[in-house]
Amino acid sequence: MENLTREGPTTATKPALSVEDLVIEYRLARGGVVRAVDGVSFDVGESEIVGIVGESGSGKSSVGMVVAGFLNATDGRLHFDGTTTQEWGQVSNSGRAGVQMIFQDSSTAVNPRRSVGSIIAEAIAKGGRITKSHIQQSVAYIERVGLDPALVNRKPRELSGGQKQRVAIARALAARPGLLVCDESVSALDVSVRARILNLLVQIRRDEGIAILFISHDLAVVSQLVDRVVVMQQGKVVEVGPVRDVIDRPQHAYTQKLLNAIPRLERTTVSTHPNQQFTSMKEETS
Repeated sequence: MENLTREGPTTATKPALSVEDLVIEYRLARGGVVRAVDGVSFDVGESEIVGIVGESGSGKSSVGMVVAGFLNATDGRLHFDGTTTQEWGQVSNSGRAGVQMIFQDSSTAVNPRRSVGSIIAEAIAKGGRITKSHIQQSVAYIERVGLDPALVNRKPRELSGGQKQRVAIARALAARPGLLVCDESVSALDVSVRARILNLLVQIRRDEGIAILFISHDLAVVSQLVDRVVVMQQGKVVEVGPVRDVIDRPQHAYTQKLLNAIPRLERTTVSTHPNQQFTSMKEETS
């Protein structure tokens, strides 16, 4: 399986994010609790793209929600931007400063009643009153994600799925985060649109120096985007390492199972180098 050659970090750098022994439990309606995440630890270096991969129910999205500040953990420690969180009962779940999350369904981040410009301007205004200046500034972010600035006055219902996802990314960038958490953010898109969004994420890392935590069930996509990969099964980390090592020499049977589930694909080399880009990945028919 061919993998990418990257300009980004391939070895550990100073952590932008450090997660230690994270435990996440959910209370059941009938009583009792279920442990969705059990002792998960990993780092994301500055300007690094780290993937978390696993099947549905592995706990990967719960980890992303805690990192982004939308869910409290039961136990463990999280270090980000000079702050350590370990007293989870005292933490708000309204979002973590410096972290932006991009979901599979872009409608969770875009207000259907607002224009594209207002959606992005809201992040620029940091919750304050949106001014004409904020709307004008939003145009630069619209262009940054490869959209036509004429869309500034459009409503989300007038956009395609790929365009809405780009607006969600533009809104996230307007908040000037140090870390993007992407949770299945390309899985609902068709192959060609997915490739363009992945190219955009690579460009953002290269140009902005933003670290990215990329969460997906799709090891084929993860293997072509990230520097390092964390493999989760039933709430636990079963393998972690540089993506090339994990793909070429998997050490855990579950990782091999994920690899075996990938159809034979026709791939081009994917890189953060400006002359190498994601292209559509097509199943071989011969």
